[in-house]
Amino acid sequence: MIPIKFYKIGLFGAVLSGIGTALFFYFTFYNGLIPPVVRFFDAWIPAVVIFFHLLLIKSFRPKTEPFHFWEAFILGNFICCISGLVSGLIIWQISEFDPNSFHNFLNSSIKYLRITEENAPQNLKTKNLNLVIDEISRTEPRFMVWDEVKKKVMYSFILAPFLGMILRRK
Repeated sequence: MIPIKFYKIGLFGAVLSGIGTALFFYFTFYNGLIPPVVRFFDAWIPAVVIFFHLLLIKSFRPKTEPFHFWEAFILGNFICCISGLVSGLIIWQISEFDPNSFHNFLNSSIKYLRITEENAPQNLKTKNLNLVIDEISRTEPRFMVWDEVKKKVMYSFILAPFLGMILRRK
């Protein structure tokens, strides 16, 4: 059983990771249109936070007690998933007050979708491109909450086991 104090440490890490990811989104898209796939690089923020918080949690364990893979897996997933919720909420709230970065994100998504569509082979082109573009342009900032949670859950099933294997005590 994982003690509650480790979840408190994990919650602190999740908030830090969420704030970092939201600031990454804000400052990345604030000044202009860049490819939206750059959001893939925000996976490093939860990875680093999970790694160092798992090290911190591991250091609190007595040397005689092993730090199991499953503890790292559970705590790593906890940190990553909560950070997705925090970052999504922060992006949503920032977009309500300063929508510039969110609008740049949407406009860059549309721009790079059109560029990709022009260069794609005929059999890979989107059939209803105008409907997709219309749907993207109507996206509300609150969509970012679900989007961030989804992305961080996907990251968590890669990051948490990987870091759990590295940090487990033999």
